[in-house]
Amino acid sequence: MLGRAVTVFLLLAFPRSFAGAAPPVAPGREDALAFLPAGSVELRGWIGESLATCRKGRIEAQSIPELVRPFATRPEDAMWQTEFWGKWFTSAALACRYQPDAVTRSIVDHAIEGLLATQTPDGYIGTYKHEAELAGWDVWGRKYVLLGLLAYHDLTGDGGTLAAARRQADYTIGQIGPGKADIVTLGMWNGMAASSILEPMVLLYRRTGERRYLDFAEYVVSQWATPKGPDLLRKALAEVPVYDMFPRPDARREGYMAGGESKAYEMMSCYEGLLELHRVTGNPSYRTATENVARDIRDTEITIVGSGSSWERWCNGRARQAQQVPEWMETCVTVTWIKLQAQLLRLTGDSRYADEIERSAYNALLGAQKRDGTWWSHYSPLEGTRGPAPEQCDMRMNCCVASGPRGLMLLPALAVMRGPEGPVVNFFEPGTARVPLAAGTTVKLEIESGYPSPGSIAIHVEPGAESRFRLGVRIPAWSRTAELRVGDEPIVGAGGKYLYLERTWRPGDVVRLSLDFATRTAVEPGGSGRLAVTRGPIVFAVDKRVSTARPLVGPGRVVADAAGVVTALTVTDPLPEGIHTAIDVPFVTGDGAKRTLRLCDYASAGQTWAPDSEFRVWLPQPLDLADPFAPAIPATR
Repeated sequence: MLGRAVTVFLLLAFPRSFAGAAPPVAPGREDALAFLPAGSVELRGWIGESLATCRKGRIEAQSIPELVRPFATRPEDAMWQTEFWGKWFTSAALACRYQPDAVTRSIVDHAIEGLLATQTPDGYIGTYKHEAELAGWDVWGRKYVLLGLLAYHDLTGDGGTLAAARRQADYTIGQIGPGKADIVTLGMWNGMAASSILEPMVLLYRRTGERRYLDFAEYVVSQWATPKGPDLLRKALAEVPVYDMFPRPDARREGYMAGGESKAYEMMSCYEGLLELHRVTGNPSYRTATENVARDIRDTEITIVGSGSSWERWCNGRARQAQQVPEWMETCVTVTWIKLQAQLLRLTGDSRYADEIERSAYNALLGAQKRDGTWWSHYSPLEGTRGPAPEQCDMRMNCCVASGPRGLMLLPALAVMRGPEGPVVNFFEPGTARVPLAAGTTVKLEIESGYPSPGSIAIHVEPGAESRFRLGVRIPAWSRTAELRVGDEPIVGAGGKYLYLERTWRPGDVVRLSLDFATRTAVEPGGSGRLAVTRGPIVFAVDKRVSTARPLVGPGRVVADAAGVVTALTVTDPLPEGIHTAIDVPFVTGDGAKRTLRLCDYASAGQTWAPDSEFRVWLPQPLDLADPFAPAIPATR
């Protein structure tokens, strides 16, 4: 304990050490983009406000004894109390990296000390009874314990925590493998839940160089191809759609298992681990498989707000957005989709993955957090009401309440990253980033904008000294055209890629970015004829707080040109509490009269978690302007 106290003192005295010791570089593929050191980024827009709310309402307010108690008492033989500590802790560690301070650092120290005190002499850290080990969600929970311990080690360089992680991993390896328990027959969902321990095993190998952890990771993947395994690698390489990877639901149980056995969250967690294994082995099939799966999920499952799943299963959801899909878009799925995209963004440097992260973040993710940050929604419908996630496992906790902050607290690390030749800007909300350069100096980037609202974006470039480097700027895929300008040097391009500026930068240089913020209609992919309204990364919705009924106004259609562009006006008068932005959208009625209907951003829609903020994204055409929440008006023949 004295050693840990000394470590705490040194870290508080010298904040640079918050970054922790860099993991050893193992042979294999290097990432195209890297995270910045701890404390390098500050966000001050919608995401920044949500981060502050989450930090206060959920991370700092969490009772650590409540999370640790099940590890000391070990009451479980079937449930998933075992995941809650690790999920919460990894979000707290990310918060500590985002804004290193003594308060958050004290919280994570306390959480680590409490957990390590429960480690048994054989190395086990978990909530399952001794006789029930390996059953239910036990191995899944061990994954989260390992991820939490490794996050603390990376944050602080603390060797004792790394030693505890090794003991936990060694105990697990002693129970699972050839001649022992078979990983794909353990736990839930065709072995995918247990198999997701692949990720921390690879991370542990990278931090220790101990071959047994890499061997275990390769064993996990090899077992996928056995008769009882989920066959994730072969299916992905063969481009089998994720909805078809496992048996579909029995028609008699459609309302209960709308997505069959293709469990979304656990599946993506396995592919996250497969990418980590690609990093250390260089095996190209691991990367190809993950890219194939991510592309299929994007094209067949992810909805307009950046999430997917029904009852947490893949369900061919992109084409079902006008349906009353049960248990629509779990927050755990939203977060894991963001994390998978973040893995691919780091590895490839492909801006398409940043586009997906942005869409999910500004819509599904921000919309799931309660306004005061104390709780999260379990599901994110496209029509109806939001509500609080139910407490689970006889604890004041829920899987999504624990998961939501993990996705949110990851966003600052993705906002501005470092490429091999200089900074790369992914997000444009107002904020600051300090980026180390290859020459050993640092450049400060100050982003000035009203993003995601329309307007020009200015990136003030302030190198410590005159420096030559390449600045990458993401041009979002939603922007049909864009112009990047430094002084009299314009670069014009289309969305969906990075534009790069390589030059000698001097203090006072400003990059000005103009994007296409036109308000547009999107056609519902399932063929219902309904429309949604978008602007930039934002999806809009009718909401009872702003979209009030208008008597004597009949059915109307959105007024848009042939390209789907809508001449909507941003609302400047005061809005109800909790609404980020709203627009007035023009409609035309059957008699040719023009009317407007007010829509708000999806993240704000439904945020009272009560019927007074009922909302709807996909608008029937025509829409009953007197009651925009009424059932669709039947088409006339």
